[in-house]
Amino acid sequence: PDSYDCRGLLLHCQRTFFEKNLPPLPMGAEMRDLFADQLHVGAWQQVEVPEHGDAALLRGGDHPHVGIWLTSAGPGVLHALDGVGVIWSPQATLRLLGFSRIRFIRFHQPSP
Repeated sequence: PDSYDCRGLLLHCQRTFFEKNLPPLPMGAEMRDLFADQLHVGAWQQVEVPEHGDAALLRGGDHPHVGIWLTSAGPGVLHALDGVGVIWSPQATLRLLGFSRIRFIRFHQPSP
């Protein structure tokens, strides 16, 4: 596509480069429910030390944001920002962008 939102970029990259077919990622309470369900069945796992391809859940205020943790150009996150597009942010700059809380999710198997 010509453009992505953060969720669309995550889904595309997981499917194209990591062979993971994730379910659509809704917003709000539906996302919390999906997150809890996938953790419960073991398809997703929250990890402290990310690996190449893990999802990065970024928070800075009330709006969640997601990206893909990549190590090929040094540790950082590939993500899509509204009004900016797809960008690479080295780990050291994430706080400068307003993302003070970061969690990492590993996808163990393709989700239905």
